[in-house]
Amino acid sequence: MQNTNNNPFIRFGIPHLSATSMIQFKNDPALGIIYSVLGVREPASPSMYRGTVVDEMIGLLLTQDVEPDIALLKSTAEKRFRLLIANDKQHHNPRYIEQERNVLIQCIDTCLPLMKFWEKPLAYQYEIELKIANIGVPIKGFIDLLYPSEVRELKSTIKPKHEILNDHAFQISTYAMAIHQETGEWPEACVDYITPDHLQSYVLDNVEETSEEVVRTALSIRDLLSPFENQADLQRAVQPNFKHSIWKYRPKSKRIALDFFAK
Repeated sequence: MQNTNNNPFIRFGIPHLSATSMIQFKNDPALGIIYSVLGVREPASPSMYRGTVVDEMIGLLLTQDVEPDIALLKSTAEKRFRLLIANDKQHHNPRYIEQERNVLIQCIDTCLPLMKFWEKPLAYQYEIELKIANIGVPIKGFIDLLYPSEVRELKSTIKPKHEILNDHAFQISTYAMAIHQETGEWPEACVDYITPDHLQSYVLDNVEETSEEVVRTALSIRDLLSPFENQADLQRAVQPNFKHSIWKYRPKSKRIALDFFAK
């Protein structure tokens, strides 16, 4: 029986988009299908836990009403990291765990003493819901730090960055567009790279232009899904580009894609 649902997102079980899900489609439509239609997620890793804990400690640092205690936050960070590892049913190489623990502590030692002088944000992990005409589902997400005239995205990384990476520019533009929709004003869009040796903060110069790419991407995903009725149609119509480096960092997604798109 033909599926009469005219909204392709609802037809394929996608109640909303996010900056992350759109980036998957943008990098490779097949990866977007694996992520959003099949709901595949890569397993957590010590590096992911390190990024989560760095983010959480910055949130605590900037939202407390008392004088920040960096030593206490560092102790809290290590306990939180070890708890996440302990609750993970996967086996991780102990050397990998220790490496990421060291990176975590170095990030805390380097960046939190600088960030403690930042103003208190209006919100930490501020939830947004962006609506784009003719999409039919909202774009949801969380802004790490919301200030009266700026949005900030926190990224923990081992290697320094010399500019905002494209995917991060796309993400922060999505959030800036949501605030513009809420307030009528464009906020400054910033990405902060927290590394073991540096705190690097960059402002996205072309936020309105990059926001147009967000709209184009959402529309292109709709157009990709619209002609098809079911997953079998997608299997026949879309082929992954496994030469794209993005698949190197998505081993679970690649395994499933190899099986799914081969049928």
